[in-house]
Amino acid sequence: MKNKIKFIKYITIIFLINITFEEIKAENSIYELEAIKIKYENNLDTIIAEGKASAKDQFGREILSDVIIYEKSKSKIKTKSNSIYNDDKGNKITADEFLYDLQLKKIEAKKNVKYIEKNGSIFNFSYFEYYEDLEKGFGKKLNAKLIDESSIEGEVSEIDNIKGLTVIKNSNDENKDSKFLKFLSIFKNYDSFNNYTPCKDNSDSKKSIKDRCPDWSLSTSKTTHDKINKMVHHENAVLKIKNFPVFYTPYFSHPDPTVKRKSGFLMPTTKNFSDLGRTIKTPYYWVIDESSDFTFTPIFYLDENSIFLTEYRKQNKDSMLLAESSYTKGYKNLNKKSSSGKSLNRTGGSRSHLFAKFLGSYEDLLFSNNDLEINIQRISQKNYFDVNQINTFLVKEGIRSLNNNFIINSYENNKRIKISANIYENLKNDDPNTKYQYVIPTIQYNDFFKKFNQNIGFSSFFESSNFDGDSKQTKQFNIFDISTEKKIIKSFGISNIFKTKLSNINIYNDNVLNEKDNLNNDINTIYALESSLPMIKLHENTEEFLSPKIFTKYSPGSMSNVKENNKILNYSDVYSMDRLNSDANPETGASIGYGIDYNFNKKNLNENIYLSSSFSIGQIYKEKSDNLPISSSLNEKSSDIVGAISFFLDKNKHVNKKDLENTKNDTVFDINYNFNISNNLNSFLRNELDLSLDNNKNSFKAKYYELNEIGNTQYLELAYKRAFSNNFNLELGGRKNLETDFTENNSIELNYDTDCIKFGVNLSNKFYQRDDVQKTNNLTLFLTLKPFGQPIAPDLTNLINN
Repeated sequence: MKNKIKFIKYITIIFLINITFEEIKAENSIYELEAIKIKYENNLDTIIAEGKASAKDQFGREILSDVIIYEKSKSKIKTKSNSIYNDDKGNKITADEFLYDLQLKKIEAKKNVKYIEKNGSIFNFSYFEYYEDLEKGFGKKLNAKLIDESSIEGEVSEIDNIKGLTVIKNSNDENKDSKFLKFLSIFKNYDSFNNYTPCKDNSDSKKSIKDRCPDWSLSTSKTTHDKINKMVHHENAVLKIKNFPVFYTPYFSHPDPTVKRKSGFLMPTTKNFSDLGRTIKTPYYWVIDESSDFTFTPIFYLDENSIFLTEYRKQNKDSMLLAESSYTKGYKNLNKKSSSGKSLNRTGGSRSHLFAKFLGSYEDLLFSNNDLEINIQRISQKNYFDVNQINTFLVKEGIRSLNNNFIINSYENNKRIKISANIYENLKNDDPNTKYQYVIPTIQYNDFFKKFNQNIGFSSFFESSNFDGDSKQTKQFNIFDISTEKKIIKSFGISNIFKTKLSNINIYNDNVLNEKDNLNNDINTIYALESSLPMIKLHENTEEFLSPKIFTKYSPGSMSNVKENNKILNYSDVYSMDRLNSDANPETGASIGYGIDYNFNKKNLNENIYLSSSFSIGQIYKEKSDNLPISSSLNEKSSDIVGAISFFLDKNKHVNKKDLENTKNDTVFDINYNFNISNNLNSFLRNELDLSLDNNKNSFKAKYYELNEIGNTQYLELAYKRAFSNNFNLELGGRKNLETDFTENNSIELNYDTDCIKFGVNLSNKFYQRDDVQKTNNLTLFLTLKPFGQPIAPDLTNLINN
């Protein structure tokens, strides 16, 4: 029996090796037929190839199928089951059955037909015929998914690979009605049009676009995909939101899925201003070449002069240039009054701005690596951005100062040198003699190295500045920061680090307020010892750290009077060498900072921390000094008590030992609290709370800030988002100044947001005003069709104003 089985296997192997070849000639193509089994019928007129059958020609085209039947007299090839045609361009046709006419070079595909382009787009047809030499195909009942997961379907379609065109049209598109009659019939017959949608279909069903009811789609009488120019053109397009027709245009075009950058008009937007009226923004995007592009954006005001905004971008291998500018003639009506009858504060004259940024990376200029940055910033009127709410990549409304500068950063290993020149303009200052500050040049050198078991940082700083009109100051600092390796007293477990800071300070003053004129030299030294007693407790997936700390610091000499400086003490200042952030005027005398840090962590089975909490508290004790800032309490023997509390929980990372699969709980809770308590424990001087909570339905953020006695600040910021089912969201936000009981702004928005559309209604209010920036009260209905970008936003402000 075993010998018989071996014999059968041997015969089978010999049969597979000796596959039969048959040449099929058709004009210039010669197909070779290959299969596991080949038989002849009808006096050798019919050849039937079965089992992994293939017919290949010398050009690389091939037909594959379970069964291939060649009829010599008819010059036709038929296939049955799992039929595949591969052309020599990377495109493919699959179907249950093929009929290939060798004379006409035509393939007819039936049942489960797919035409698959080399880029990955898949076209499903009920029937498809393809002319090999013409590289042209015709199909019926198209249902296609393009490479960006957008979908398109239609009754009749044509694919022309030579011209690079794919045309989908309605079967009735060629009617000869007049244009007027055709227009009248559009909304009556749009249901039978072709359909296109960018919305993704995540289901496995083959439902039509209409039956899927996507968020938005286009019904068209004809759609043409121009693959050479990479554009998609639609004729008689009806925009539908959830299959409900809302807009008609006789022509609409957009870049195809392969395009990342394409010249053309971007989505227009509209917006209403309380005192300026309605605006319409119509940007045009121009691709100049592979590395640069340009956007021209006219902003048309119905009641005011228009604004013309330009943006230019250039990206090279090692550099980037961004430049933008705008121009407007200014207000048409200088004597306009608000709705309440109050005269608006308006000034005449044109408005303009010019901003530019250059970034470059170069080798071997100073050190081996070099980064160059140049910024140019100019604005003709200080509130220009605020009034017109101009926000771009380089510009943001609310800007209060300009900085024109040149910066070069050069670095290598632990060495770094920074050279810069800056011209600052204070937009809050209207005096042309004092609004500018010139800092030319600034040179800073830093190096870090280890020597004699010491960590040594060296920095040298030079700066020359001119400010307040005729005040001049030149600074030159040389600073060494030295710290020892951590020394541990093993018998007690105490960790010690000895720190030293040596500063050589040279300052030249000329007409500087409260400073001595001419050259001033000084050498400052600071000595400190940081001691801690770290204690650690580990238990399974829990970690606890407790670390009492003492920071002893001494600096000889005297210091300038800075008691009026607005310095708020933070917990990090307890252990800081430079509590005033001033190398030229360090805190002098002896002081002791002491405190305690506690940290608690819990980890999951993968050693990821999912719960973390900490508590820190400290205080500074020193001899009394009237020169230190009063608001910091460093002028007292015992400073305010400062501390911080944090708590973080991420249930995404939490794993239950009993059920490793039960990990889906996306609640993330994060809280950070900083506080200052008066040294007599009678009052809280500062409360700063940041809180956030996120889960699969809710997102909540809150910030509360309060200063008592050391300041007069108290405000609250809130932001809340609730995600309902079916992609609906409610968003609330606002900021209130609790010190003055004044609501600065608030907003409420209800929207529907998916991968291909966002629409909703937004009510926003801004209650503050200054100069010619007025209060705003806007109710906006917005619609964004993704991926076409900007929102279409009709403004409904008059509804709430009335």
